[in-house]
Amino acid sequence: MQISNAMKVSIIIPCYNSSSYIFRCISNLFAQTYTKWEAIFVNDGSIDDTLNRLQNCSGKDERIKIFSQPNQGAAKARELGISKATGDYITFLDVDDTLSADALEKMVNAFDEKNVDIVVSGFNIVKRNKIVKRKTLQRGELDNLTYLKRVLSGKYGWELWAKMYRRELFLQPIKTPEGIRIGEDASVFIQLVIYAKRIRILSEQLYNYIQYSESASHTKSSKYAEETLQAAFFIEKILKETLFYDEIKGEIDAMFLLFYSNSTRKMRLNSNHPLVRNIIVTHGNISAMRRIPLLKVIYICISFGLSFIQCHKL
Repeated sequence: MQISNAMKVSIIIPCYNSSSYIFRCISNLFAQTYTKWEAIFVNDGSIDDTLNRLQNCSGKDERIKIFSQPNQGAAKARELGISKATGDYITFLDVDDTLSADALEKMVNAFDEKNVDIVVSGFNIVKRNKIVKRKTLQRGELDNLTYLKRVLSGKYGWELWAKMYRRELFLQPIKTPEGIRIGEDASVFIQLVIYAKRIRILSEQLYNYIQYSESASHTKSSKYAEETLQAAFFIEKILKETLFYDEIKGEIDAMFLLFYSNSTRKMRLNSNHPLVRNIIVTHGNISAMRRIPLLKVIYICISFGLSFIQCHKL
C-alpha cells in the first residue's frame, strides 16, 4: 500500500556543538525522495557556531525549524523536539549520521491505516567514510510482545534511530531516567514498543550510523559504565508495571547481561561493584545466557572473569 505525500514526517535532530555536520545533515534531508517532512533541530546549549549555521539554513526552507534549550543532553532535546512536532510520523536522526535518499519514502509506505505503529529498518555502520558493517534485518511484522522479547535478548537493537513511529505513541506517558545519559534512548524505545500494537521490519539499510572515536559511546569512563547499568535497572522498573512482566522475566535477565556487556566498553567495573554484583547474582543464569548471542556470552564470561581478577588484585 502506498501512502501519499499528505502524511508529514517530523525528523527530530538534537545538536550539541555540531557546526561541522549541519550542512551535510541538511543536504541529506534535501536529497530525500519523500518531501513532506519537517526537520526539527534542537540546539542543546551549543557553544560553537551550531546555532548560526542552523539559522543561515532555516531561511532557505520553511521545513527547517530551530529550537534552543540550555545544555541538558540528547534526551531532553528530543523531548522538546517531540513537543514541537506536527507530523503524522516521527523519526530521529543524529546530526552526524545520514539517511539513504529513499529512507523516508520507504518507511512511510510501510505503515498501514491502523495496525503498524513502528517501522524498523536495517542500517550501515560507517567508519572513516567506509561501510564496515551492513545490518540486514529479516523482513516481517510482529506484535509488540514478540518484538519486545527479541529486543531484550539482543536480536533487535534498542536504539531510537533507524525507526519511524506513529505520532500517537508519544501522547502516552513516557518516563526518562534522571542523570543518565548513556542508555536513555533504550529506556524510551522500550516504552514505545510497549505502547505499540505491531512493528513492521524492513530489511534494507536505510540509516547510516557514523562512528567517531571522540563520541560518548567510545569514551572510557567509570561514570558512563555505571550509568549504563543504572539504565538497565530503570528499564526493569518500567517492565515490572506491564501486564506481561511474568512472561518476559527470562528476557529481562538477558537484557541485564547485555547492558553489563555494553558497560564494559566504557570501563570494566570490578566484580565487587554493587551494580555488577547484583546483575551477576540475580540475572547471570544459564537460561539468560541461552537467550543472547553466543559471542556475547563468551565476551561476558571473559569480562566478568577479568573483573574478578582485577578485584582480588586490589
